[in-house]
Amino acid sequence: MAVTRAQNAEREQCLRQIEKIVTSHVLHGSESLCKLLRYLAEHALDRPGSSLKEYQIATEVFGRPTDFDPQHDSAIRVQAGRLRLKLAEYYSSEGAEDDLVVEVPKGSYVLSFQHRSSGPAKAHLAKLHELARRDAAEGHRRRDWPIV
Repeated sequence: MAVTRAQNAEREQCLRQIEKIVTSHVLHGSESLCKLLRYLAEHALDRPGSSLKEYQIATEVFGRPTDFDPQHDSAIRVQAGRLRLKLAEYYSSEGAEDDLVVEVPKGSYVLSFQHRSSGPAKAHLAKLHELARRDAAEGHRRRDWPIV
């Protein structure tokens, strides 16, 4: 299957967004999260629709031994959770005006790239990201999210 110019341009835009996040103040000094984000991006762009397993991430990204058992070691889930929080923090601060939003949906390790809408929906998304960041800082989940 041939890659069209549009697909190539979209891929380049996604990779530029990843690099923008990686070089942000939010991820400054978080080499392991930067490495994870780049890996997840490459996987999502090179193999769209294919899933990722904890074992694969542990051995290919973090150099865990082949006998790594995700049932007994939560390191990958913890790193993915940290990355989700950092992405929310990035989009509520430095990336508040970015047109392309990168997320790691809960229950998955496959990145999603979404073009952000403008206007009220954009403001609502920023507000939700800020609430998520505050909740994470307080160490609990918020159950009374506002409907805007």
